Amino acid sequence: MSSWDKGSYEITAAQLAPVAPIVADAVEPVSGQPTLDLACGTGNEALELARRGAEVTGLDGAPRLLEVAAGRAGEEGLSASWIQGDLAELPFDEDSFEIVTSVFGLIFTGSPQESAAEIGRVLRPQGRIAFTSWVEEGLFKHMQEMSKAAVASHFGQEPPSGEDAPFEWGDEAAVRELFAGNGVALQVETLELVLEEESAETLNQKWFDHHPIWLTMKELIGDETYEELRRETLPVVQAANQSDDASFSYTMRYLLFEGSPV
Repeated sequence: MSSWDKGSYEITAAQLAPVAPIVADAVEPVSGQPTLDLACGTGNEALELARRGAEVTGLDGAPRLLEVAAGRAGEEGLSASWIQGDLAELPFDEDSFEIVTSVFGLIFTGSPQESAAEIGRVLRPQGRIAFTSWVEEGLFKHMQEMSKAAVASHFGQEPPSGEDAPFEWGDEAAVRELFAGNGVALQVETLELVLEEESAETLNQKWFDHHPIWLTMKELIGDETYEELRRETLPVVQAANQSDDASFSYTMRYLLFEGSPV
């Protein structure tokens, strides 16, 4: 499991910031409502909800990211609570929240079934939920496959498949079924986020030098294999570039799930 305190997730969080108001729009009205933002990271969504008057609690497993989020809230004069916790074992009573959100955070739970059950438990009967996941295609999928293959090869294994494969958060039907089994009905919309950077080389470098997932993998496979993977992924990132100049631009599709208990 990745250690999200490693590196500088703030870099990736800034790239994902445009999604926060979209998720907040999906659960309006939020003013005065007890709201839980899961895997809140550096606070993009939690702060957006706080700006709109919600009574926000941000939960994350990474202490450093919670400190960053709290610092950002203080700078803006926003009120929010920040709690370290596990997505599969939420430290809250039943029916605690009117609203639950997550921006590309819930998808990293190691226990999808338990996390969905916990959300169903803490969400009020009349409550609302909205969260995002990536459509697993193109550059996103290719990079995932390369990293999984590198780890498996290092340990003399095959990448997990079949029943051993991770839950597919990009599978609309699977996600809706997961939550339906825990008393929450979801609808889904496909949206787009444009990822921009100075160059393909800069983006690849930032991932390998700063992203918690990549840095956790570095500890597993060692420096030599990690640098080899860095060299192998660069042409993949370059080939995905949709920019007409030396900069980098790539449109990523994502899923916005929203719904309520039934």
